[in-house]
Amino acid sequence: MHTMNNRVDLNLLAVFDAVASTRSVTKAAERLSLSQPAVSHALNRLRDKLGDPLFVRGSDGLRATPRALEMMEPIKEILSSSQAVFAMGAYDPVVDPRRFRLAASEYAISTLIRFLITQICEKAPKAVLEVLPFGPSVLPDLESGALDCCFWAGPLPNSPWIGKPLFTERLVGLISQTHPLADKAKHQAITLDDYLAYPHITVSMKDPFRSQIETALDEMGRTRTVSVSTHSFAANIASLLTSELITSLPSRLAENALEAGLVSFEVPLSIPDFTYSLVWHRRTDTDLAMIWFRDLVSTLAQDVIRRASGDV
Repeated sequence: MHTMNNRVDLNLLAVFDAVASTRSVTKAAERLSLSQPAVSHALNRLRDKLGDPLFVRGSDGLRATPRALEMMEPIKEILSSSQAVFAMGAYDPVVDPRRFRLAASEYAISTLIRFLITQICEKAPKAVLEVLPFGPSVLPDLESGALDCCFWAGPLPNSPWIGKPLFTERLVGLISQTHPLADKAKHQAITLDDYLAYPHITVSMKDPFRSQIETALDEMGRTRTVSVSTHSFAANIASLLTSELITSLPSRLAENALEAGLVSFEVPLSIPDFTYSLVWHRRTDTDLAMIWFRDLVSTLAQDVIRRASGDV
């Protein structure tokens, strides 16, 4: 029977975590800036200590054994805590070549990411900001370490994910200056019958939640005609200029569209404002680099609010 010595090299745990995250010895070596033989040797040492193969080859990469699956989360927490301890409360973004991996929708890219890029270049010149598309896999990716954090619209997910509210947002309607409802939108309220009388163009985010508009209409026993669905707010806004389509989108995106000659109006549905947040997994909650990064994003969000209110 194999027994594990109580004294375990943290480097072995780092190798385990890298292999578990990448499912590849080669990719783990790249992540750790080690040679492939060094990673293989460290993994074999850990296998010997535990008396378990930990990872076996599969058709699409290494597959974790049941023992390895049980170890993944505790090891991530150990590494996160040890990093905070050894950092001794100091973090210097100027010298850290950290890669920050953030999932963002087109909305976040339009409202926040452009400012974040500027700040990262100025305050963390050696860091890399990797902005990835928001999609259904964001929560598993946060858990596995493929993502550090993501922007999130609506109710926050439960533990082990943690969220920091950034600001509130609301949906508004948008049409062209030549739309049959344009004059009415400028001078009086658009009714629900008006809103449903014309075709709509929507954005399919492929996120875990159904559209607030569809949910509200379902509760009323009403439906709208969706003639076009794209993955881009910008494409939808451009399409309004030469059509009688209606779109509904977050108010901060509508502000930019008004400069293009479009008309906004209040959506004639009882839809509550929603919270836009930054979400991360609890294993990175004490990571000093991530604390700095999350504080930077939060500060930028407050700047966006101040710009909108004219305080900047």
